[in-house]
Amino acid sequence: MRQDDRSAVRSLARIGVRQATDDAGLNALITLEAASVTLIGVARQRAAGGDLALDEAMVGFLRASQCQDEAHYHFLASIGAVPLTATFSLAEISLDDAAALFGLLADLEAIAVGAHMASLHRFATEGDPRLTEIAYQMGAVDAQHLTLARQFLGALPANDRAFARWRFADPAEAAGALADLGVLREDAEGVPFPGPVERLCAGVFGLVPETTEDAVRPLPAVGTPLPG
Repeated sequence: MRQDDRSAVRSLARIGVRQATDDAGLNALITLEAASVTLIGVARQRAAGGDLALDEAMVGFLRASQCQDEAHYHFLASIGAVPLTATFSLAEISLDDAAALFGLLADLEAIAVGAHMASLHRFATEGDPRLTEIAYQMGAVDAQHLTLARQFLGALPANDRAFARWRFADPAEAAGALADLGVLREDAEGVPFPGPVERLCAGVFGLVPETTEDAVRPLPAVGTPLPG
């Protein structure tokens, strides 16, 4: 990741609204984002080494998706979320070809969409409009990832639902779905987050969430220290 990208991501620490280190729902969400980032990192490394055949459009999508999911990860970390694991089990079979890769990625993103829907409902119920809005933003981007992954799998139309599938009553339940994919197994050698290659965020914008609250809040005077 380039220096200016790192600066943008680090600035997320200044916009956290609460601490949630014991929050199972947020911990499941950040683990999902970490799994996607790590999977894509391994895929990009194998593609660069010639072990995985991906065309230019696929590589471009993976690069942008990885950067976006890492931005989600850092936002969730800024409000206290803690990943359930620092390493992920990525079976070789999941990276043998593009179809297997995008199939696993689509599964991860589908779980993420359902988890963000559950977190949005929770934040709305708790009366937290800022986190409600950010949960929608993350879910919308992960839904785009899901649609594009399905398109690379040859699914036409790539998005065939009028409403996203309901999956979880609580975002914490997503941890079980993630475990069912096998990426959390402890009996296999793990790949540490964020994976083996540098993230490339050129051309990817909106790395820091902006909500209605931010848009209507007056800008601080020049020289005013930032919060946190």
